[in-house]
Amino acid sequence: MAYQLGEVLKKVRQSKRYTQKYVAGNEMSRATYAKIEACEMQPTVGKFMHILEKLDISYEELTYIQHLYTLNGKDEILHDFFKLSYSTESHRIQSLNNKCEHYLINNADNVVQDISYVCQALLSIHAKKSFDYAFPFAKKVWDRLSKLDNWYSLELKLINNIFFYFPLETAISIAKRALQEIDRFSYIIKNVDLRSSYLLNISILYMKNKQYNEAYDYVEKSLEECKAIRQFDRVALVYGRKGIALINMNKTDEGLQFIRKGLSICKVLELDFMTEAIIQEVNELTDIEFKP
Repeated sequence: MAYQLGEVLKKVRQSKRYTQKYVAGNEMSRATYAKIEACEMQPTVGKFMHILEKLDISYEELTYIQHLYTLNGKDEILHDFFKLSYSTESHRIQSLNNKCEHYLINNADNVVQDISYVCQALLSIHAKKSFDYAFPFAKKVWDRLSKLDNWYSLELKLINNIFFYFPLETAISIAKRALQEIDRFSYIIKNVDLRSSYLLNISILYMKNKQYNEAYDYVEKSLEECKAIRQFDRVALVYGRKGIALINMNKTDEGLQFIRKGLSICKVLELDFMTEAIIQEVNELTDIEFKP
């Protein structure tokens, strides 16, 4: 059974050794705050935000404590979605989609429905090896998100998983707008790796359209971003794509060196799923049959 709001606030305040007077501050009287803790009064939005600030706690942390230190329902789905890093993690994607479908049986929710569409698109690619089956799911997500004035962490994460299904010109336009939004909200974006992920997805889009010089430029940008945030697992994938671009730019020996560097990182970090993904991309996007 979950805590009531007032119970959680009291629990957090006491754990931090704060007084009711300190938390109340200049926003409300101590007596008013005491009633909130006693569950005799619900705070207004303004008072609630003030309380969170004084308690030095986020809304996500508060609700996590309120639900007895567990995630459930939509919160669990959002958590799993933001933890999803690679489209090759088919087991995690299938698990996430199952949670979405179960939730949607009794709840109408645009965000959870969009996450489910994203999962179905990614699973379609994994099973069919073609964008044709995935595109209808991606379009459903885009039909909603394209009407929004601004994109925040959640929308940017969703768009990063669908934009590359669209024709090149449209996809690049979507991605560039998204990168601008990421820069604008860089201090509050939940995924620090979101920018590098967009850059890497743009690179594969150019490769599939045989524009290898442009693909190489975005691979280099992604590599710089990955190194800056010390995301070494993604560096492995970046090296693989850099190698593919170089091979298609008639620099086969140099390209193979980078592919092997990427596979070496995968071996050290025991990223078997990424090893398979790199080899598959090399065989699909070059004229060589690569064997590690």
